[in-house]
Amino acid sequence: MKTKKHKTQTLLSKQYLQKKKVTDQKETEETMPNTTLTWEHFWEDATAVHTLLSRVLPAYLPKCRWFGGKSKKLKQFRVQYTLRFPFGEQLAHLLILEANYISASSETYFLPLYFTEEDSKKLDKKAILTAVTIGGVAGHLIDAIYDEGFRKAVFSHMVSQKKIHAEEGALVFENGNVLQEYTIHEGFESKVLKVDQSNTSVIFEDRFFFKIYRNLFREKNPDVEITRFLTENAGFKYSPRYAGSLTWKREGFPDVSLGLMQEKVENDGDAWGYFHGKVKNYFDKIQLLRHDIKEIRKVELYKPLSIRDIEPEMLDLIGYETLKSVEKLAQRTAEMHVSISSDRSNYTFLPITFNEDYAVWLKNKLILQLERRTDLVEKNMDNLEGLGLEYAKTFLEREEEVMNIIQTFDESKLIGKRIRIHGDYHLGQVLRTGEDFVILDFEGEPESTIRDRKVKQSPLKDVAGLIRSFHYAVYSNIFEIKEQSTLDFADLVEAGSLYYRSVVAVFLNTYLNTAKENSLAIGYDKEAKYLLCYHLLEKAIYELGYEMNSRPAWALIPLKGILNLLDSVFSDR
Repeated sequence: MKTKKHKTQTLLSKQYLQKKKVTDQKETEETMPNTTLTWEHFWEDATAVHTLLSRVLPAYLPKCRWFGGKSKKLKQFRVQYTLRFPFGEQLAHLLILEANYISASSETYFLPLYFTEEDSKKLDKKAILTAVTIGGVAGHLIDAIYDEGFRKAVFSHMVSQKKIHAEEGALVFENGNVLQEYTIHEGFESKVLKVDQSNTSVIFEDRFFFKIYRNLFREKNPDVEITRFLTENAGFKYSPRYAGSLTWKREGFPDVSLGLMQEKVENDGDAWGYFHGKVKNYFDKIQLLRHDIKEIRKVELYKPLSIRDIEPEMLDLIGYETLKSVEKLAQRTAEMHVSISSDRSNYTFLPITFNEDYAVWLKNKLILQLERRTDLVEKNMDNLEGLGLEYAKTFLEREEEVMNIIQTFDESKLIGKRIRIHGDYHLGQVLRTGEDFVILDFEGEPESTIRDRKVKQSPLKDVAGLIRSFHYAVYSNIFEIKEQSTLDFADLVEAGSLYYRSVVAVFLNTYLNTAKENSLAIGYDKEAKYLLCYHLLEKAIYELGYEMNSRPAWALIPLKGILNLLDSVFSDR
């Protein structure tokens, strides 16, 4: 039997829970952009819009892989434009959204919004921004790309090359040759890829790959420009074919790319996974066969060699088929550059000479980057150990030497040409297709502005990017096996160096020969090596910033790359 005291406590508990339930419900409703207006007129409700911008988006966007402002202190979100996108009897609002940060910097993002009455259990968790009541109807605000009807409309508009007029300009859908004869049939299927990346991708009919650009630029995306030119104009067969694009056009303003559609390429994964596995096989062989790596002659760093010139013992350890794959990748890389510079009547892709303006731009860019990296290393020495710490100390001691190399870039001595390049070329940007390769993702270097991404440069900058990627493939294996290996860390590094030098030698031999056979203006031999090494230095400095911020243990990879160049290449100049 409960006493009076117990009854009083029970009553108080019930009152507390009831009060808390009402409070929680009130707080939840305050964080929802509810409105009595219809979805069509949602943006006329200032209170609902304010709630969306100040509460919903700051909670939702940091969860999205494609949102680049996670590490920055947000000041506010602001809707620059809303573009109406009707499909059937439904309506989506395409948001052009500005993220303003405390640092005074800003970024522009693309977020298509749709109101659905669908139960949350039937929706992808990544799609849901918030529960909401609009015009008396309960439902959810979602990223429209997760709605099947919206996706079908996008594809249909691409096929028919539709133009949707908005208050601000127009949404223009264009298609490529591969899509012009296509018709939508019953049972049409589409799905959003689950893989998190810097954009959002949709597969249509298991045949077409549609990439929605999230971080927008006030110009046409180089990915659209180069993909379309390579596959529609230049006839390059080793990149996914251009199938279409979605562009926001306004009179008096540059075109803004919102999406790119390409033909899907059947593949066996990217070249990073393929070569990473080959490096692992190499290390396994060394341990199994107990090779004395000190007895193997080192290939001169960055000296081109054919497969037949590789030491027989190294050929056996690396594998003939692996080196044939390296040759094939080098050939396709050179052919990409030949194709991208093939139209002398199109200024966007016309090869041009080196000049003082370019030299000033390049040197200023690298000097600023070096200063930032040096400062970063100095402030984070406590995060380094072993060889990484040793390399960092040497790097700081030789900073002036690196600065001198950057500043002595002399365009007047260069006879080669500058062209549009990939700009962010590495093994992860290449797909393995049987015995061949396909090159994709021409958006350019993530840290660069849109203007910088379109600057014409030596194609050897792309070559440098891929060579640095091979360096990473070697060291990532070393990090994975160092605890279980019978070799000590120094011996693993030495074995990795033998592999890296041999693979790079074979790659360079094929690339340079293919380039010369097709009259790609990369300059005379000494010039080509100088430009390659200059851009290798540039890439390693760039990488150093990422590693110091994200995984300091890996900072020894770019540091080793920098020191190799100082000791083996630039010391002779």
